[in-house]
Amino acid sequence: MMINKQRHYQDLLDDRKSVKHLLIGSLTCLLSCESCEAQRELTSNLNDEIKSFFLQYFERSNMRLLNLKPECLRLSTKLSVPIKPQPEEAQKWSESFSALIASKYGSTLYHAFLQREFSNENLEFWLAVDEYKHLKPQNMEAKAQNIYNEFVADNAPKQVNLDAETRLTILKNVQSKINDQHTFDRAQRRAQHMMERDSYQRFLQSRLFLELAYPERY
Repeated sequence: MMINKQRHYQDLLDDRKSVKHLLIGSLTCLLSCESCEAQRELTSNLNDEIKSFFLQYFERSNMRLLNLKPECLRLSTKLSVPIKPQPEEAQKWSESFSALIASKYGSTLYHAFLQREFSNENLEFWLAVDEYKHLKPQNMEAKAQNIYNEFVADNAPKQVNLDAETRLTILKNVQSKINDQHTFDRAQRRAQHMMERDSYQRFLQSRLFLELAYPERY
């Protein structure tokens, strides 16, 4: 019985994940519009029945999840949809880059902003390294190699801007197969520094952030 309930719970989460991806895709589509007017036009064309479906779906889904016994809720909740913060919470993101990244909604919104600018490689690298640091030792070697291949290597698909010395140091550490959580520290600090002085500042000046943090002004 417990196995069946856990499977039912996981099915619900997988179902919510599919809907979440569709919603994120819609958000990215809206953000790719060049002007606020275009965004309003695209938003106004959304079918009211589709909006209603999403609202009703999540109401039903939440009720079904809450009706499951507590032991089922100990399963992973990584697939949960970030909750839109109050303006006061969003305003705290301007205090520091760390405050923004610490917020699941804030980091998701910042990532959407960077995708619009085609400059999301630094954030994705930073997040990948942060995940790497929290892995169990037996999983670190494969993750380190993946990070190197995707962000650091010559001709990497999402290569971040690093000096030659840093790249060489990372390569030696990865090839040594030593599970060191500090392998990417220097590169991660550089990526964060570049974001803090550039894209993070633009994000704080964007309507995407300002309309959320200061709705009374817009």
